[in-house]
Amino acid sequence: MTTPDLRLVPALPEHVDIWMAMREEPVSRRLMPLEPSSRESLLKRLQEATSDLSDPKARSFRWMVEFDGRIIGTVAARELSRFQGRIELGYMLSSAYHGRGLGTRAVGMALERLFEWPFLHRVWLTTAADNLASQGLARKLGFTLEGVMREHYFIEGQRKDQQVWGLLRSEWEARRSRR
Repeated sequence: MTTPDLRLVPALPEHVDIWMAMREEPVSRRLMPLEPSSRESLLKRLQEATSDLSDPKARSFRWMVEFDGRIIGTVAARELSRFQGRIELGYMLSSAYHGRGLGTRAVGMALERLFEWPFLHRVWLTTAADNLASQGLARKLGFTLEGVMREHYFIEGQRKDQQVWGLLRSEWEARRSRR
C-alpha cells in the first residue's frame, strides 16, 4: 500500500498548520471551493476524522500524504454510507509537488484501502470544471465523468461548474486485474 517515498499517514492535530498553508496557496484558492476556515475549525475536522477504517461508527476519514518524510498533502474520504456502499473522496497537494503524479499515487493508495471494505460499491469525487489536473487524476484512476452541476461552486468571486466523477468497484477491480 505504500511506496518507499510516498505514504498515507494518519492525520494528526499537529498537521493543522501544514493543511492551513496548503489551503491558502494561490492554486488551491483558484481551483477549489474552499470556504473560509479558522485554525480551530480545521483542527476540529482533523480530530473528528479517523484513519481507522475498522471503526464501525466512523463516516469521515483523513490521511496526510507524506513524501520523503515531509507532509505534502491530504486525502479525505467523507460521507460514508455503509448501507448505500458509497463514499466521497477529496484531496489536496501543496503546489510545490504538483505535476509529478504524486496526487494520483496518493489517491490510488486511498482507493486501495477503501475498496478493502466488502460493502463499498462506489467512490465519487468532484472537481471544478477548470481544474484540469484533478480531471486528469480522475481519468488515470478509472473514474468516469458522470455529470456537471452548472455554476455550483463559488470560487474567488465567480460561479464555476462542478464536475462529478464516479468509480464503481467493478471498474476498480477490472483496472487492478490489468496491472
